[in-house]
Amino acid sequence: MSAPNDDMEMEKIAEDELSKLQRQFRVMEIDRANVTSSVQPTLRVQRNIIRSLTTELDNIMTELRLTKSTSNVMENAKTKEKIIILLKEYEKSSAEVKEHRNTITELDFLLKQVQKEIKGLRSKGVGFEKDNLITLTNQTITSQLENRLNTAMKKFNAVNSDNYRMRLEIDRLLRDRQFFNAMWRGQIKRLMEGKAQILELVEQAITTYDQREEWCAKLDALKEKAAMDYRKHCLEVRELQRQLDHSMKLEEFLRTKGTVRLTAADVKAEAKKLEQQEQEIRAYNNYVNILDAIKEYTGEDDVDKLIVEFNRREEENYALFNYINEVNTELKHLSDNVKMLRANIDEEHEKHQAKLHQQQDSIEILRAALEERQQATESLRATYDKTKQVLDGLLREVQVLAMSSDCDSLPLLKLLGKSLDINTTNARLYIKSLEKKIFEMTELIKYDECMQKYAESKERTPPASRRRRRAPPA
Repeated sequence: MSAPNDDMEMEKIAEDELSKLQRQFRVMEIDRANVTSSVQPTLRVQRNIIRSLTTELDNIMTELRLTKSTSNVMENAKTKEKIIILLKEYEKSSAEVKEHRNTITELDFLLKQVQKEIKGLRSKGVGFEKDNLITLTNQTITSQLENRLNTAMKKFNAVNSDNYRMRLEIDRLLRDRQFFNAMWRGQIKRLMEGKAQILELVEQAITTYDQREEWCAKLDALKEKAAMDYRKHCLEVRELQRQLDHSMKLEEFLRTKGTVRLTAADVKAEAKKLEQQEQEIRAYNNYVNILDAIKEYTGEDDVDKLIVEFNRREEENYALFNYINEVNTELKHLSDNVKMLRANIDEEHEKHQAKLHQQQDSIEILRAALEERQQATESLRATYDKTKQVLDGLLREVQVLAMSSDCDSLPLLKLLGKSLDINTTNARLYIKSLEKKIFEMTELIKYDECMQKYAESKERTPPASRRRRRAPPA
């Protein structure tokens, strides 16, 4: 009858122990869920930050590749060359405008002098034919000068409009440059901030990894110490068990010697009961020894405090374990991203090398074309020099002819305070003066011929005394 009761008691003790362990497991699961729920938002925020930083890094890298690309560099160089050419053209056009303005002022002064001469000639009262001739000549000169003035004004207006367009283009290019510089400084600032954040994250990961290594080393040391304590406790338990067995055997021997003999069934029941008591005593001693060892290790005698500290340490270890796993996962993702970025960098480097080879080929082609253009320019310059020499010779001949013929326009140049040397500006004045002189000489020749014809005809006509008188009418 005692055996089934013992079995039921053992099952009850086992069920109590199982329910206690299940209750502790549920409490630990609840604590773990609380810890994970409290840590999860922080991890989610960190993941979002890392994701945004990686996207910003990718954008910055693409923008840097675009800004450092050969097409943009070549386009900037072309824009710079175009601006330099436009500035040179602007300076050349401004010089031409100044020259045309000087020519216009000179022509206005000459026109005023011609008008003064016309007024003087009119006041002197020359002959009718001379006045008509001078009037026609002055009208032709006035119309020519007006035409030249109109042409010069048109050229001046065209140059002003071109200068206005050039100034607008230069202002637009300067605004584009300022916008590009502002964007470039902003991107560089974002890049530096991203690099600083990445370095900070790397440092945090390194410190976390170092902490993980330190905690793993501490856990290994604690495991070794726990194993040593367990072995020591086992040795002590064996010694105590040996002493207990010896005392039990001695007690049983003395009890059997001092009491009357019982029946076989009673002896068996009594032995089983004693064995159960011994097992309970051993279990109790084992629990007491374990609890004493824990108290000695922790330095705390309160069991409730020990339970709270154990749960807290367990929660911290679990949270640290989860955090370390998350950090390892993030590190793995970052290493994968770094490998991918390195592969992209190598690919872009290969593309850049290919573009450089292509640019070298295009530079060779452009250099050959430049040499051809230079040769053509040299030939054109030689032709221009020859033409200029011929033109200078012609101008000198025209000047000599005008000086020898005493043209009327030469005193006008003296009034202007300039030398009488011919140039491209006053060449037309010399030519017009020669034309006027030639026209006057042809008119004088015609007049002389008319006078000679009139004299010859007068000589051929008999005097009035020799003429026959007509008969009077009948």
